Amino acid sequence: MDADKLQQIQTHARAIAALLYEETAAEQLTTLEGIEAVVREHVLEHVSPEIGDFLSPQLAAQVAGAVGNSKAFWEKSPSPKTKRRHLKSKPAPN
Repeated sequence: MDADKLQQIQTHARAIAALLYEETAAEQLTTLEGIEAVVREHVLEHVSPEIGDFLSPQLAAQVAGAVGNSKAFWEKSPSPKTKRRHLKSKPAPN
């Protein structure tokens, strides 16, 4: 990566950090554990989805089409509670 692009990334990352800092409660920033948790939460919720847009529109459409046509995508998975209920109602194997 060339120096100009690296500089742009650093500039944008600092701007994002400043915005997220403003949206973070002060009590979350009192311990290293709290800072780590809030950073992870912000990155997963706000930053990662935006970074994912680097995919080309054609590739994104192919991926969406493949997922949308998947049988697993359309079938509703039973909840863990439903699975437990189903297992309890089955007779024990002989």
